[in-house]
Amino acid sequence: MNIESKSVCEYLDLSPLGCIPVRLYFQSGNLVKITLGTRYQEDLENYPNGVYAHFLRGLLSGMALEKFTVPFKLIGSPFQRRIWRITMTIRHGQTMTYGEIAEIANCASPQAVGQALKRNPLPIIVPCHRVIGKGGQLTGFSAGIEIKKFLLQFERIASYENSHNERQPRQPLELENSS
Repeated sequence: MNIESKSVCEYLDLSPLGCIPVRLYFQSGNLVKITLGTRYQEDLENYPNGVYAHFLRGLLSGMALEKFTVPFKLIGSPFQRRIWRITMTIRHGQTMTYGEIAEIANCASPQAVGQALKRNPLPIIVPCHRVIGKGGQLTGFSAGIEIKKFLLQFERIASYENSHNERQPRQPLELENSS
């Protein structure tokens, strides 16, 4: 069986905060994996600002997943897919803890939830950056804690701008477990 595979490189413009290079992997016409690069990467000329990044920015800005027209497929175990589906219900600008997701999934272990999210192949679509540790700590993210903080900060700005006509300053998102 010949499975058509391709990858696309773009950059995710999250102005005013900056850009993140993204690589999207497709198999048989379905998006199956997204990798996020380092913010402010030097070689952004190799990553055009294209249509897929536009849709990902839309999801981070509050667009409903139903309007995400890029076909995707979640590949993982039944437990992983259950955790990912629960995570997909977290609205933009909001967070849940690993323990809250474990409770919803009838799973006794927040660590098992963390392991499932660690294997999330589609960050942003499955917004695992919105899952935080007990006490609000930013823990675990495949692209690193700095990118997790960056995505959450962008969502806070987008959420505020979507809900108010007048602009007022917001408190920055604190990184509570920084050393």
